[in-house]
Amino acid sequence: MHEWFVLANALFAILLIVLLIIYFKVNPMIALIAGPLYLGLSSGLGFGPTIEAITDGFGDLMGKIGLLIGFGVMIGAFLHRMGAFQQVVRLLVRTFKPTQMPYAFATILTSIFPPIYTDVLLLMSAPLARATAKRIGGDALPKMAGAVGVGIYLALTMVVPGVAALALSAVLDVELGTMLLVGLAIAVPTVFLTLWGFHFLLRRGFWNPETDELPDDQAPAVVAAEVRDDDNAVPLKLSLLPIIVPLLMIATGALDRALDLDIPALAAVGNSTFALFCGLVLAFVIARFTVPAQDRSGAVTDAFKESGQILLLTGVAGSLSAVVATTGLGDILSGYFSANSAAPLLLVWVVAAILHIAIGSVSASAITAASMLAPALHSLDVPPVLVALAAGSGSLFLVHVTSNTFWLMQTTFGMTLRGTLKTLSLPVSLASVVSLLLILAASAIF
Repeated sequence: MHEWFVLANALFAILLIVLLIIYFKVNPMIALIAGPLYLGLSSGLGFGPTIEAITDGFGDLMGKIGLLIGFGVMIGAFLHRMGAFQQVVRLLVRTFKPTQMPYAFATILTSIFPPIYTDVLLLMSAPLARATAKRIGGDALPKMAGAVGVGIYLALTMVVPGVAALALSAVLDVELGTMLLVGLAIAVPTVFLTLWGFHFLLRRGFWNPETDELPDDQAPAVVAAEVRDDDNAVPLKLSLLPIIVPLLMIATGALDRALDLDIPALAAVGNSTFALFCGLVLAFVIARFTVPAQDRSGAVTDAFKESGQILLLTGVAGSLSAVVATTGLGDILSGYFSANSAAPLLLVWVVAAILHIAIGSVSASAITAASMLAPALHSLDVPPVLVALAAGSGSLFLVHVTSNTFWLMQTTFGMTLRGTLKTLSLPVSLASVVSLLLILAASAIF
C-alpha cells in the first residue's frame, strides 16, 4: 500500500473521530473505538486482526496504568477528605503577598495535587480562590481564576500522577520518574510565564467586571470561613504524606537509573506502582485515625466512581496505538521525521489540539495524538518524554464550551460566558503554546 495512502487514511481516521463526536453527537468512547476500527479495516488488516489489535491495545495500556490511575485517584479522594488543599491555601495566604498569590496558587495546584480529579480539584479550589480574591481586591478575581485553570490542567497533563500524564507515559513507554522530573521542569516555568503574560493583559484593561462577572445576586456566595484555621483538621504535614512520599520514591528511582547506580533497593523503592501503593496505604492509615468512618467510606466511593470513567476513556484511546502499529504508519512517520526532532513534536501537538477542540476531553485527545507516533519512537531522534509532554501540551489548547470544566468554572467563579473565555480558555491556551516552546527548546538541547 502506498505510503501516502496510509498517511491520508490515518488522518481520516482521526477526522472520523472528530466528525462522529461533533456532528453526530456520538459518545467519545464509541467514537474512539470506531476510529481504529475503520483504520484497521481500511488498511486491509481484516476484521479479526483489527478487533484483536483494539482489545490488545486496551489491555496493554490498562496493564501498565490501570493500578496507577486507581491508586492515584483514591489518594486524591483521601487528600480531599482530609482537607489538605484547604490547609495549603491557608498557608499560602499567610506566607505570600497579594501580588504573589496567583503564582503560588497555580504552582501548588500543578506540583502537589495532580492525583485529584480535575473537576473535583476545581470544585475544591474555586471557593478558596474567590475568597482569596475578595480579600485582595482589584482585578484579583480574574487573576485567581486564571491561576486555577492553568494549575489544574498542567497538573492533569504533565505532572505525575496526573491521569493524562500517567496515560501518556504508558502509551509512549516513558519511565514515570523521568515523566515526573521533566514534567515539573516544563510545567512550573510554564505557570510563571503564562500568568505573567495574562497579568500583562489584565493591566491593560482586558477585564471588564460589568460584562465579565455576574451580578452579586447571581454569583455564588463566598464562604470566608473556608480560609480560616480549623483546629479539627488533619495536620498539613500529615495529610500531604500520601502524595509526597510516593513522589519522592518515584524520583529516587529515576535518579538511580539516570546515574546508573543499579542499586536493587533503590530500584524497588522507585517502582511507580509500589510507590503509589505505599501512598495509598499511608492515606488509609492516616485517615483511619483522623477522618470519620463516613468520610473514609465516601472517599472510596468517590474514587471508584471517578476512576471508572477515566479508565474506560483512557483504555479505548490507547487502542489506536495498537492499530497504528499494525498498519506500518510508524515506519512511514519515522522516515519523514528521523532528521528533524521538532517536526514530530509539532505534529503531535497539532493533532492533540485539533482533537481537544473537537471532543473536549484533554486526556483522550492527548493519548490519541501520542498513539500516532508511538510505533515510530524507536527510530526518531527525540526523547519519548518530550513527545508525551507535547501531546499533553497540545491537548490544552482552547478549552471551551465542549468541556464540562468550562461550565463548572463559570458557575463556581460567578463569571459570564465572556469572562470564562477570558479566564480559562485564554490562559490555558497560552499555557499550551508556552509549554510547546519550552518543549521545543528542550529538544534542541537534548
